[in-house]
Amino acid sequence: MIKREFRYIELAGKLRTEILSGYLKPGQFLLPEKELCQVYDISRNSLRQALELLTNEGLLVKMVGRGTMVTKDLDIGKHESNIINIICPQHSSYVNKALPILIEMFKEQYPNVEFRLFGMGTNNEDLLQDLASFGVHADIVIMNDGDMQRLPLDKFLTLEDIVPEQGMTQDKLFQIFGHPTGQYAIPLTYSPVFLACNPHLFETSGLHIPQISWNWEQFVEAAKSITRDSNGDGLNDIYGFGLSSSLYRWPVLARKHSYRMRQEPSGMLNTEGLAGFLDFIQTLLYRDGVSPVMAVNDWELLAQLFDEGRLGMFLTTTLTTGMNNATFPVTVIPLPTSPQAVKGNLAIANGMMIPKTSGNTALAKQFARLAIHIDYQRRMAAEAKFLSVYTQVNEEVWTERERSALGVTEENSEPFYFMNEMLPDPILESALVHELSKFWAGFETPDEATVRLTDKLRQALELDPVLTEDSV
Repeated sequence: MIKREFRYIELAGKLRTEILSGYLKPGQFLLPEKELCQVYDISRNSLRQALELLTNEGLLVKMVGRGTMVTKDLDIGKHESNIINIICPQHSSYVNKALPILIEMFKEQYPNVEFRLFGMGTNNEDLLQDLASFGVHADIVIMNDGDMQRLPLDKFLTLEDIVPEQGMTQDKLFQIFGHPTGQYAIPLTYSPVFLACNPHLFETSGLHIPQISWNWEQFVEAAKSITRDSNGDGLNDIYGFGLSSSLYRWPVLARKHSYRMRQEPSGMLNTEGLAGFLDFIQTLLYRDGVSPVMAVNDWELLAQLFDEGRLGMFLTTTLTTGMNNATFPVTVIPLPTSPQAVKGNLAIANGMMIPKTSGNTALAKQFARLAIHIDYQRRMAAEAKFLSVYTQVNEEVWTERERSALGVTEENSEPFYFMNEMLPDPILESALVHELSKFWAGFETPDEATVRLTDKLRQALELDPVLTEDSV
């Protein structure tokens, strides 16, 4: 009862936002009271209280016999500014290439809204608190699916009232950003990890671009053929492949080679086949030398090298590559496979969240709704070259060959797994990152790395070695 008595304050807030943002323009008449009551599901008494409140603020004027009008000579500067603070904790190609399109479309409807973008360079639980210490309250947070799992979700609004317009490409897109206690984020875009190539380097090396499945021996030979010293200084400056130590990259190669990374029922990491795969990786890096060793721990540098035409092949996503390049057409090619390959690909996704401390919740929700509107999704896919969350849009924008190579066609569909599905316990993810660092640097053999990783995990999980081995 108390909540309904104060619904006029809630309605006043919504109308105030629409006026100050420019959605309702000076001199524009509101709908008749009867229609406003129906649209906002509010009583006429509460509606009149809301209109009276905004009239007293100078935002509305009652015109006898004509209705209620937004004040003609309204001075927005006298009122609180409509600012949306957008936070992106990590480097994001989506923020660089797709977010400007979303902001442009939003400002067409809400011309008085201003945007401020903050890159925090962190994804810890103190993110919002750290930002507030500078006097800034976040309205929108853009996160990937892995980072969202580490945030204190009780500090964010649930977004069940923001729903997609049609069936999504992957049903689990909403699930991956959900939680048993509510839907805390909406998906913006997603991408499987895929193999991109520079067709010019393939051509100059006398190679054909693979159109169908190829094996690992053919892959290695192609990488060797492309790797060379192009300026005669005795050092290779063109490489056949860009290999990243990122846990959101190499597990895809592992599945296609021989190793299935997963968490066992005991809580332990499956290590069967890990040493064999790491030996293959070590050969690529240190024996064959087909990938720049110094860039293995820096995926942003690898992306830059690929864009500069220095890598023949690059394991990436549309979230980082964007599929646009001024000097060569980025081409998606199939991943090599072996008879021991494991079906399924790793995917990552970006989502949008709204903190409870947002100073303009109504406007932030409108921004989130536009983010999954099919018109924006269509422009995002066509102009920024990101996969849409809608199947229809991807079929319109992406060629059948591209969608087939990405594994997003019905004929060539492959199940996608997100990292927290493979490794629900964050201890495993952390251990794989930290305990393999010596291996990636070339100071540990695959067997040594696997044994030490296993021992560290048993200690962290406090598992009995005998029971663990039996469970595997």
